[in-house]
Amino acid sequence: MIGGTDHRGVTERPPTGYRARITVRRVDLSPGPVALAAAAARLSPAELLRAERGTDAVRARRILVRAALRELLGEILGLPAREVPLAARPGRPALVPAAGRADLDMSCSASGDVGLVAVVRAGRIGVDVQRVHDGDPDTALAEGWLSVAERNRIVDLPAREQPEALARAWVQKEAVLKGQGIGLRADMTCVRSLSRETGRIGRWSISPVDVPTGYVGCVAVRAAGLLGSVTRLPVLV
Repeated sequence: MIGGTDHRGVTERPPTGYRARITVRRVDLSPGPVALAAAAARLSPAELLRAERGTDAVRARRILVRAALRELLGEILGLPAREVPLAARPGRPALVPAAGRADLDMSCSASGDVGLVAVVRAGRIGVDVQRVHDGDPDTALAEGWLSVAERNRIVDLPAREQPEALARAWVQKEAVLKGQGIGLRADMTCVRSLSRETGRIGRWSISPVDVPTGYVGCVAVRAAGLLGSVTRLPVLV
């Protein structure tokens, strides 16, 4: 829950005119071996097998993010993290249909040492976090994921503001695409980012997420009860 704490320690605050409930949790992706082993103990054999298909850093990231999602869903469902009925399929996380909680939607993201997991009730959600890369932004500007208007908008900013503006544009686009269940398979120019942190992209409400300095986080939510944009979302740590 956002803004207040219930008996499970989940922070949640439905903004004015908003019936959906959003929960975001931040994940430290640089823990020691003891914390990593504890996180791995919460995963299913299939999840552990998938996590092993990568470098040590990829393995740790997959384990930590998936365990954090299980913990958050366990708090919502009143279940131990290991017993949360997550579907074993790769890609976008979801509960198995037999769980009877079709009202819950979820999304995950990771960049550098920061991960985010997000859950919404009665809606669709996408979350993304990106480390801000200092230095010459010309390479990112030339990669083709910005529309001409977006590129011109960012180029017009002072040079010191361009890296964060690029990261913000990326997370807004990817959060929407994740919410749609498409991800990076789509042409990112089909989603137009905002010139500000909060607002709407089509039917999606865009909100920044509190993340450490040097990162940008974003949540995109689509829900029938959402009448306006959601303010900046705090996160559980």
